[in-house]
Amino acid sequence: MKTLKLLVFVWVAIACSYCEPVVDDPVELYTIPKGKHYSSYKAEFLQSDILRFEVAFDESAIYTTETEENQWDTNKLLGFADCNSHHHENSVRFGWRWLDGKIDILAYCYVNGERIIEQIGSTQPNHTNSYEIRLTDTEYQLTMDDKTISIARSKPCDTGSYYMLFPYFGGDETAPHDITISIRRRY
Repeated sequence: MKTLKLLVFVWVAIACSYCEPVVDDPVELYTIPKGKHYSSYKAEFLQSDILRFEVAFDESAIYTTETEENQWDTNKLLGFADCNSHHHENSVRFGWRWLDGKIDILAYCYVNGERIIEQIGSTQPNHTNSYEIRLTDTEYQLTMDDKTISIARSKPCDTGSYYMLFPYFGGDETAPHDITISIRRRY
């Protein structure tokens, strides 16, 4: 009986470690350090078909790449892997880049290994925008404030676990200076 109780306890502990966290202050600051790609290494699974959040960039989102064409590279915000596959096979997330005096906001998806990038809108530092990713049986729906675009999902797509994807800088280059992004998740 003790062994069974121990197994149940361990299973519950492991299962709870993969749940979405309950946070007192849902605002998280993600800092991508100078010379790095990642803001953090976290393991988290999305427990829903909808991800909602608000983002505010500060002036650290203004940058110039060393190689001119890399200014067009897409940096990443939040999203998740799909279809029980690696995120370079099937995933959906928002991307961003500093270009021509504004922060472009993009859909950044992989569908059956093909990368799809589409611009949704733009914003400025110190302005908060609302974002939503919604899964349907056939598409990803990405909404920034009041504008929605849809991108077809993989067919067939095994649903199940959706591991989260967090802020990342690049493309080819790493962050030219510390970049801080404020994200408030809406559960």
